[in-house]
Amino acid sequence: MLTKTLKFDADVMAIIRTMEWRDDGRQGVLTCGPLERKLYESVNKALVAMGGKWRRGIGAHIFPMDPRPTVDGLLQDGNLIVERDGFFETPMEIVSRMIELVAPIGRVLEPSAGLGAIADKLLVTKDQLLCIEKNSRRCEVLEAKGYTVRCGDFLTMDPGTFDAIFMNPPFEEGQEIDHVKHAYRCLASGGAMVSVMSRGPFFRGDRKATDFREWFEHVNGMKTDNDDNSFKISGTGVFTCLVVIRC
Repeated sequence: MLTKTLKFDADVMAIIRTMEWRDDGRQGVLTCGPLERKLYESVNKALVAMGGKWRRGIGAHIFPMDPRPTVDGLLQDGNLIVERDGFFETPMEIVSRMIELVAPIGRVLEPSAGLGAIADKLLVTKDQLLCIEKNSRRCEVLEAKGYTVRCGDFLTMDPGTFDAIFMNPPFEEGQEIDHVKHAYRCLASGGAMVSVMSRGPFFRGDRKATDFREWFEHVNGMKTDNDDNSFKISGTGVFTCLVVIRC
């Protein structure tokens, strides 16, 4: 597991300790009043690292799932262990483009399903779609939505064959290359897959990237770049593209 450790001082922990939690922990409200700018930035950094986004309209940080188990760990020693699993929720504009490129028909697979940003828009029946997600807490969110979910590492699975695959895999250390190649093995004859990727594999000079480009050409893959800031809303400035491969 790829992780990073963030260290926060006692002032930050004291402020987070007094937060009010609403909506089953998905809204965190600072109750300490106005903060000096530097201190607020440190508090906000901790909340963002736990998945929060500031929502001015309601005066709270919004979380996709209850972060309080993470908060409890932070308050013990000031260390916040963040899993670097490459999760950045797929923006709705990108999801719409994916569906324009590949029709969600027949048996559908979404590896690295996250919180369901893609699955929620596919307009398929729940029994048509299999979601795979490595993070157990995200699996709980998907299951609560009624999806069929397999919790674990997609790269170690053989989930069967599918007519359509939609995916936004992690980018850490070139993982998207492994995910795209593994997903291709899951395509049924006549099937199609569309995946978000960073643009790195299409210009880097390392062996893994050059081998991928040769493979991508061999399978007649098609690539189209997304807008440079398309994932900024999800918390990353990584330049991305969409790739389509048909079997």
